[in-house]
Amino acid sequence: MRKQQFIYKTWKELLLKVSFFPATATEAKDKTILYFHGGGFLFGDREDLPEAYLALFLKNGFHVLAFDYPLAPETPLREIVHCLEAGVHWFSENYQSRLNLLEPGFFLFGRSAGGCLASILTANHYQHQLGLIRFYGYHHFDHEEFVLPSPFYNHYPKVPPLTAQQLIQNQPTVVSGVAERFPLYLSARQYGNWLSYLGPKLNELTVNDKQLEQFPPVFMAHCRKDPDVPIVSSQQMAAAVKQCTFLELDRIEHDFDREKNPTATDIYQKLLDWLEEHIRNRK
Repeated sequence: MRKQQFIYKTWKELLLKVSFFPATATEAKDKTILYFHGGGFLFGDREDLPEAYLALFLKNGFHVLAFDYPLAPETPLREIVHCLEAGVHWFSENYQSRLNLLEPGFFLFGRSAGGCLASILTANHYQHQLGLIRFYGYHHFDHEEFVLPSPFYNHYPKVPPLTAQQLIQNQPTVVSGVAERFPLYLSARQYGNWLSYLGPKLNELTVNDKQLEQFPPVFMAHCRKDPDVPIVSSQQMAAAVKQCTFLELDRIEHDFDREKNPTATDIYQKLLDWLEEHIRNRK
């Protein structure tokens, strides 16, 4: 598949990039999926969306623009959000001149921590945002699972905090793979100190019910027995948003689409149907 890379922002000498994948369908919808990766804000890669599902978007006429963002704890979450706000602005300013698109309409899509970021940015009420897609995400941090030692992650060998903290860099960093930085997240969840890595004033990043009522149409999917992110966060959003399609999966899994499988493929097909419906409804 074709891909172009652009720098959308320089953050403290760190180059923040986007990967642009143009639609491969003969008749493109000229709508763009702005994608934010997961990784607990501590690790991750903008191109972590499984190729099979990326190809589905492209084959069905949607462009995909995948974003870097600086990682915590080197960069506090508030600044991560500011960087991605600059990224959305970059798209709005450059969709014609750099990406050769005709239309500015976009959907925000995030998985896990990326779903949190997409939720926070949706509260900005972007003029050209057509909807929000959130897989196993959240929109606030008031879950006891986030501050207590995780039974799931404590099945893994212990990573003491002092050992994990050796992975923290002296300068902002971006694009860190699972092997490189997952032990930092693992330790944080094992000892219940994950939120301490995200910086101050997390409560100010909470998306409240009043804001949720003003959201554009939302598509969500979440496993009922997610061992990482509690499904109650998605249930709360589904109850507050006026137009929401919410699929609850009867699985004990977090990232159900980590690899291609029949369940995930069915979810993505339902997502494509939802995207088509909402584009038609706006005509």
